[in-house]
Amino acid sequence: MGVFEAFLEDPVQDAGLYIFPVAPDTWEQKITRVTFEGAEPQAIVQDVQGRIAAYQFALKAGDQPMVRMAFDEPGPGLSDDAFIPGLSAFERPSQALMDQIAEEVAEAPLQIRVPALIQYVGDHFTYGARETHLGTGEEAMPALECGLTPGTCVDMHTLAVAALRAIGVPAAYVIGVHIAEPREQWSTGHCWLNLKCEGVSHHWDISHHVQYGVREITPKLNPKPGRRFALSIGRGPEFSGPDFVVSYPSLSGFHGLTGQSAGQKLRTLARILD
Repeated sequence: MGVFEAFLEDPVQDAGLYIFPVAPDTWEQKITRVTFEGAEPQAIVQDVQGRIAAYQFALKAGDQPMVRMAFDEPGPGLSDDAFIPGLSAFERPSQALMDQIAEEVAEAPLQIRVPALIQYVGDHFTYGARETHLGTGEEAMPALECGLTPGTCVDMHTLAVAALRAIGVPAAYVIGVHIAEPREQWSTGHCWLNLKCEGVSHHWDISHHVQYGVREITPKLNPKPGRRFALSIGRGPEFSGPDFVVSYPSLSGFHGLTGQSAGQKLRTLARILD
């Protein structure tokens, strides 16, 4: 058993409504108890699609809440709802991507095609930040570009999920935090992918392989040593605020629901205690 703590680096500056994701059970974690410090949530709310839940806080200036989650290892795995594609453009493959995947990945059993497809995605990336994430402003996730494309964990795993769905494999974008030595606390926001396919490992982290020069992508979450904790699933969730619907890139910490911070993430730190 362990305890995961997530908290704001700095106190809230503007009073208003804020949300923090209800962490899912995964194959690596089972949430057993959730407590709060600094502020109590007023409700648990659902995104407009009804697949992602979040704690809603009414915070005042100066508040600095903490969410503390006790968990067991391993866990029961993601629920079936986690594999339902979201409504945003980041959650679906374009026709160009589907055509590309059909051409590149042979009609072999899924146990062969899935690792080959994940390797194919990894072979097209070098690790590096982009001005905008892949798929921004698109109607669906585009095809892979020729040669090496710079991208972070967000770009690689968003595209990989769309590509896996293009061959009919249920896949989920998972975001949370990777905690490595020697620092005691880390910023939240690292992502990876989980999939549901008989005979194939369920967890993959393409970006850590690419980032640390391991070009053969294997079903190991940690080419970089450390531990991880999942906070949410999916790209582009939308939540109804009191005045309008607010869209988020993903949920990996405390996010504004009203005011100037609506749709924005506040810098959230995390640690795991044994």
